[in-house]
Amino acid sequence: MKQVVILAGGKGTRLAERLNGLPKPLIDICGVPLLERQILLAKRYGFTDVLVLVNHAAQFIIDFCAARSNWGLRLTCLDDGVPRGTAGATLAALDHLAEEFLVMYGDTMLEVDLNRFQQAHMERPCAAATLFLHPNDHPHDSDLVEVNDNGEIVAFHPYPHDPSCYYPNLVNAALYWVRKSALLPFRGKEGQIDFAKHLFPEMLAAGQELAGYISSEYIKDSGTPKRLDKVCNDFISGRIVRSNLDQKQIAVFLDRDGTVNREVGHLANADALELLPGVSQALRRLNQSDYRSIIVTNQPVLARGDCSMAELRRIHARMETLLGHEGAYLDRIYFCPHHPDSGFPGEVAALKIDCNCRKPKTGLVEAACREFNIDLSGSWFIGDTLVDVATAHAIGLRAILVETGYAGMDYRAMAWPDYTLPDLPHAVDFILNDHRQLLEFAAMQTAEVKAGDLVLVGGLSRSGKSNFSSAMTERLRLRGLTAHRLPLDAWLIDDNQRTTGVMGRYDLPAVSHLLQARTNGMQQLELGVYHKLQRRRMGSGIPITINPQDVIIVDGTVALELAHLFPDAHRFFVEIAEDERKRRVLNEYRLRGCNDEEAEFIYNSRQRDEVPYIFSGADGANRLNIQLTNRQL
Repeated sequence: MKQVVILAGGKGTRLAERLNGLPKPLIDICGVPLLERQILLAKRYGFTDVLVLVNHAAQFIIDFCAARSNWGLRLTCLDDGVPRGTAGATLAALDHLAEEFLVMYGDTMLEVDLNRFQQAHMERPCAAATLFLHPNDHPHDSDLVEVNDNGEIVAFHPYPHDPSCYYPNLVNAALYWVRKSALLPFRGKEGQIDFAKHLFPEMLAAGQELAGYISSEYIKDSGTPKRLDKVCNDFISGRIVRSNLDQKQIAVFLDRDGTVNREVGHLANADALELLPGVSQALRRLNQSDYRSIIVTNQPVLARGDCSMAELRRIHARMETLLGHEGAYLDRIYFCPHHPDSGFPGEVAALKIDCNCRKPKTGLVEAACREFNIDLSGSWFIGDTLVDVATAHAIGLRAILVETGYAGMDYRAMAWPDYTLPDLPHAVDFILNDHRQLLEFAAMQTAEVKAGDLVLVGGLSRSGKSNFSSAMTERLRLRGLTAHRLPLDAWLIDDNQRTTGVMGRYDLPAVSHLLQARTNGMQQLELGVYHKLQRRRMGSGIPITINPQDVIIVDGTVALELAHLFPDAHRFFVEIAEDERKRRVLNEYRLRGCNDEEAEFIYNSRQRDEVPYIFSGADGANRLNIQLTNRQL
């Protein structure tokens, strides 16, 4: 027998104008009373015993349930006649309770995988109760809960909070699995007793174990007109149903340092954490969408002994506090504490191991996928390093490289990003708005591309060629074609071996040979990565197998030079407004360590050296100036 206890005694004073004399649990949610939605949810997950604790206007609820034949369940409405508070009413009904029971509040709309929640509770046989916890967008004025690394609740932090402290953003969502035996010491306790304010803190103080179950599934209080309207809008949009973990979720995985907060080099003190501009607003946009926001971060400062676990928790609490002040939150933070190299002073030997969670290995992402039931094909990874890009590709995520932090110049992995954007706000805008628009545009441009075709994408540097080529690659794969993007920068010649002019920078003969040879059979290559700081090609690259029927997309400033060898190739020339392109070029060289004067000199020299030559190759190509929602490509 699975039992749910629904606390349905509230008056609903703030909803009086909507209730028309009915008790709060009977408030209408898009044509169905809230209480009925709760009972049907419980029935869907196999609950057979329902105990409805009533008080105000109790007969309305009793008659309502009877009119529906109790939904075929063993349903009891229990009215003790005296308002006792949430925990007080439950304690008064102790003799009616099963040993394990679920507590729902009668004013909360929820869509939760109750089987998952129950399983988590049953895995903690020593826990007196398991509380459903979630982050919210206003932790600064919420009662917060602190959980240790073992999932045990260690403290409650009621509002108002100490302004000198940082708190994790975890809020009691008013949904609990409770063990009856844990309540026996409190039998007969008098007065109005609330679970969150009174009973749970007393249980914790008495040494009872309380567990936290963290989930971002939908559960919201509908006790005011504004909140009720929000719940109804969420229901109509389908967001409520989509949030249930028995359905696949989509996520945006985020690197931490250099992506969310400023890169300072081995951040080991919470007070040194500084969010990057626009990050809070970007995360708030993700929170308002169906995407889960999940940080996956390597934190070797723990293994190095530079930072304690307590200080790392404080760092993350500061991050969540700062985000919360701007109405944003993270659904989860996963971190790897390990580092494979040992032999350094002050290191923590137990953490000096070759683990499966340190990026570019995928253990952290795999853990998130298990806990959030994530659809990788609909999800993304945003980071500032090639390690992040390699992690994404190793598990099948689309990778966005942002030009903050290392801006891809860490060179600790061999990888090419799918898309490159200035920062996290631009990346989020791309995911939510521009990506679909760009794919639709790419679909039109590739309508005549068929298996075995070659596509050449040229244009001036920093004009958006790579992002457009990635969109075409993605769109062709959606059509069922095998497509490979080959960036010409993988064939850049080492600086000390170049000849003059833009053509002297690329090993085009090697590219031509590859493209000609693939018509004769399968070709295998290692796609190299060019080290922008050392101005040389790195060692072994990314292994790629190319078959004759695969579509090849070659992009680069001089890609259209290949057209005379491959006259049947589809040709595109991507261009943007020169003031925007100049801004991007100058920023690119600043990221490489140039000062403003040096960056300006390089831009001007390239204007003389490559611009006329590259434009001359645009003849016969389809010239594109791609406008997205808020920016040029």
